Amino acid sequence: MTFYQLAFRYLKRKKAKTILLFCVLLIVSAMILSTNMILRATADSKAAIGEKTKAKVVMGILKEDDRITLDEVEWIKDLEEVSDVNCLAKNDGFPVNFQLITNSDSTEESNQKASILSYDNLENDSGFSEGVYRLDSGSYIAEGIKGVVINTYLADANQLKSGDMIEVENANGKRVSLKIVGIFLSGNESKQPDGMDSVNRIENQIFIDNLSYADLFEGDGYARVAVYCKNPEQLSVLEEKLNKRLSEKADSVTSDTLYQQMALPLEQITRAAKLMLALTLMAGTAIVSLLLCMWMRTRQREAAIFISIGKSKASIFLQAFLESFLVFALAVFGSCGLGNFMAEVLQGFLTDPETTDISLEVLLQFKDAGILAGLGSLLILAAVIVSLLPILKTNPKETLSKMEG
Repeated sequence: MTFYQLAFRYLKRKKAKTILLFCVLLIVSAMILSTNMILRATADSKAAIGEKTKAKVVMGILKEDDRITLDEVEWIKDLEEVSDVNCLAKNDGFPVNFQLITNSDSTEESNQKASILSYDNLENDSGFSEGVYRLDSGSYIAEGIKGVVINTYLADANQLKSGDMIEVENANGKRVSLKIVGIFLSGNESKQPDGMDSVNRIENQIFIDNLSYADLFEGDGYARVAVYCKNPEQLSVLEEKLNKRLSEKADSVTSDTLYQQMALPLEQITRAAKLMLALTLMAGTAIVSLLLCMWMRTRQREAAIFISIGKSKASIFLQAFLESFLVFALAVFGSCGLGNFMAEVLQGFLTDPETTDISLEVLLQFKDAGILAGLGSLLILAAVIVSLLPILKTNPKETLSKMEG
């Protein structure tokens, strides 16, 4: 008779032992499954937080005449850690078909120019993201939205509105026409000194897209580049790569404070779940081993007889392992059947309904069952080895003589 036939017959014959082992393994399996669902949920939430908080490295030039070039920006975009890039350029320009706002009588050139700032995405890495400015109407400059965003006071003074065209000129006479796509307001316009030159006034700050800037100033490079990281955990790696290439012309500043603040509670949950998983595996292995050791004592004579009649020790081991594994397989199905209920309970414990910043979605997935099967199989293997090793090491004649005596 084969080892698997013997295994099935033993489980059928010893119903009480089988049910007891099933109950123990069901509890152990449920705990392993629960902790794994928590670990996966925290990992998913941490990845989602990483995308929302937009951890970044900001490269700012050291010298005005040594800017970050277009080729260097393309190199940055090709880095595997990079998810997005927002480039900033800054220069001065002259108005062509509109008048600047100034209360200064100065005849200097600085009182005849506007400050021109360009972005790939104006909503990020600017006074708008910091709350210094707010969009009064229209849209931000972004991918697919090209043009200019001007101040409300400048628009009112020149009777301009969204959709109108304005022209600006560089120092060499190069002109570009720009469509007004948005109008912004600071709230600090009236608090500026009266003698301030036009180029320094908030009302004369003109935000344009980088393509228009490159056309106007003939691609003289960028003053600052915000490099967004796909995974905040790789931010230091990204910073190292950027510094290796650009350290001679730019300083780096990392920004991931928000991510660290939001990820800290998740890391604490992860550490607690890992500790609980380790304790569950150790306790489960110990309890199952003790049960099997108690039962194996009553099967010493059976094992000795099998070895005496020519059965291999490997066959005996496989029988014992299969008996426990079959019970464990039933326990896995049972714990998975309870999985949705356990997920709802865990969701209630881990999620604060008043907190919306961090959301843990605890769900039973196929890979949770796969991990449970893998860890549980190792647990069963360790328990069977511990319980069966003393029997297999003992000489069968010695075992039989003791039993007869």
